[in-house]
Amino acid sequence: MPFILRANGCDFSLETLNPQADNKPATSADHLIEDADALLRLYVNTQADTPLYKRLQQLRAHFIADLDSIETRAEIYGLTHWLLNDHGIRAEGASLEETVDRLSDIDIATDSDQYTDIIFHLRDAIDRLYEMELDDI
Repeated sequence: MPFILRANGCDFSLETLNPQADNKPATSADHLIEDADALLRLYVNTQADTPLYKRLQQLRAHFIADLDSIETRAEIYGLTHWLLNDHGIRAEGASLEETVDRLSDIDIATDSDQYTDIIFHLRDAIDRLYEMELDDI
């Protein structure tokens, strides 16, 4: 589902693109997000302390909630590593499975649910990656 991030002064609003309506990007400050690739490209070029970044995080949550709509492994890895980075979790050199195990161990050791949502999203990403791998066979 395509979205528009519409510039409103120094803030951005998030709109669902309706093909029947005339709600296409109106200015060069507006951003059309048609897929996870476009979202990730904009994320890479956006500073974390900007209003646009907050809207990008909202869109990331939308795409992560519907990983079946993601078309490539790179997009899944990009979204999950962005999620981890936003939560201060370093996963360089570790597989997603190893990261899930590590976060689960931390939650158990501290008797908390601090990483429960992240673990859920990572497991969902792992399942989607396996589905994509099977589709390639």
